[in-house]
Amino acid sequence: MYQTRFNGGPGTLRTLGNIMTMTPMISAILLAAGMSTRLGRNKLLLAPRGVPVVRRVALALLKSRVEEVIVVTGHEAEEVRAALEGLEVRFVHNPRYEDGQSMSLLAGLAEASQEAEGYLFALGDQPFTTPRLIDRLIGAYRGSTALVVAPFYKGRRGNPVLLSPELREELLTLGDDEGARSILHRIQVVSPERFMSVEVESEALFWDIDTEEDYEKLLSRIEDGLASG
Repeated sequence: MYQTRFNGGPGTLRTLGNIMTMTPMISAILLAAGMSTRLGRNKLLLAPRGVPVVRRVALALLKSRVEEVIVVTGHEAEEVRAALEGLEVRFVHNPRYEDGQSMSLLAGLAEASQEAEGYLFALGDQPFTTPRLIDRLIGAYRGSTALVVAPFYKGRRGNPVLLSPELREELLTLGDDEGARSILHRIQVVSPERFMSVEVESEALFWDIDTEEDYEKLLSRIEDGLASG
């Protein structure tokens, strides 16, 4: 496929339907390895209206403009795989899932395409993640010089987060349960011109599940209709 650059930033000439468009090649990495220790049962497998939480996130990714979806499993890996049966995703297992989120980030990076022009990290316990939100992040990233594109609601950063391959080597140095928070913080403070914020309209897009109360709130929101991006 013909590769080109747009305004010095990531962009690949792609065909969407009959329309040629500049869309960066994005690898989505869905983190689905956690043990849900606070909840006491696997929150990814909770199934409001019969659809597991992790499947809702995977479907949002697949309906977006990402090029590939990689699912990082760990705790109850076979059950998570079963919850995603029939979806066009690739799986990679993180045997060190008990050592924290960073191990899952590294496992996902190792599986991502070498052609990737960006890595979108999504959490498996945020069922209100939408294709529209994901595409807004990709759209903001396209043609930019951003190292990080992240959604914000009233000053609060959420997920998913889109990272440039320029950060790959630094990501590979992460340890234990650090995640990418330290990297995001450094860029936001030291290089704010390369940290791009995308404002969203609803805090529900960031909702995750840590407690039974969180799950009850989620059920109520689903009854009211999904959040928009």
